[in-house]
Amino acid sequence: MLQQFVESITAMMREHQSWAVPIAFLVAFGESLCFASIVWPGWAILVGFSGALAASGVSPSVLMPMVIAAGLGGAIGYAVSYWIGLYFKDSIPSVWPFKNDPTLIPRGEQFFSRYGAWSVFLGHFVGPVRAVIPVIAGMFRMPQVPFQIANTISAFIWAAWAVLAPFWGIYYKDTIFSVILGHEHVAALGMFVLAALHAVPIPILFWPTVLLLLAGSFLYLSAGGNALLLLAAGTAGVFAGDLAGYLLGRKRKEDPHAVWPFSWYPDGIPAARAYLARWGASGIVSSKFLGPGRAYVPVVAGANGMPVVTFVLASLVSAFLIAGVCIAPRLLLGLLGF
Repeated sequence: MLQQFVESITAMMREHQSWAVPIAFLVAFGESLCFASIVWPGWAILVGFSGALAASGVSPSVLMPMVIAAGLGGAIGYAVSYWIGLYFKDSIPSVWPFKNDPTLIPRGEQFFSRYGAWSVFLGHFVGPVRAVIPVIAGMFRMPQVPFQIANTISAFIWAAWAVLAPFWGIYYKDTIFSVILGHEHVAALGMFVLAALHAVPIPILFWPTVLLLLAGSFLYLSAGGNALLLLAAGTAGVFAGDLAGYLLGRKRKEDPHAVWPFSWYPDGIPAARAYLARWGASGIVSSKFLGPGRAYVPVVAGANGMPVVTFVLASLVSAFLIAGVCIAPRLLLGLLGF
């Protein structure tokens, strides 16, 4: 049944590849529009669509029009969001989703105040504040020219990454699989590095590392790589990132929030303190599933003086769980015969 579903999707892609350009534009527009992007998983849709096109065997000639369409969609969505912030500054806090989550605007304001035009550039890649950065830029009356320059360049880089990486990854999968199997330990080392980056308190890295870990694990296992080696590399990487945060927390007890560059997440330390106060050492394990603020928990554990042995044991359990989650999708598909 599942195999038939996959075959029907790829057949549809071959027959209707002319849809690729308008779909890419609309998906990217929704991803960058201030209200829609809160609930619209545009990046995941675009990546999946591009991968499905490659699997269906369509010509790579569709790629450049797709990148242009997605870049324009992302840039226009951000521009519309900027104008909404510019012309409706006073009423923005009273409408959805901002009235339902009062922290959205303060978080975006802090990020924008700290990084200025760079926040616009980074906004296309940062999940937690993507929706509000252009609105805040409009509310702050950021000059139009630098905003649009940063917006346009970032939108096209984002579009190229979202469209090209999955397409070429599927298109040249046999070559990629051969390289992975020929350098299996190097590939595992790459997963260790990604897992370590995922575990440090830099919220800007959260979603990119999640997606890269899932995609990398999928490729590695699809190539026939050693699942136990990958599990060990992922576990070691997450633990190394946790331990680095814990040690920095112990070293900087008075100001644990500023332990990493780009630690702009305003609720990170207070939320982590409250979480650990409620759950204790077990919070080290469950915190890995909290989202972008999860990596502040080891920092607070260090700052609060949690015993090293207790932290190490809890962190190893949580690291093993995270690594297991990353490899589970491909293993599950393998059990289903794919």
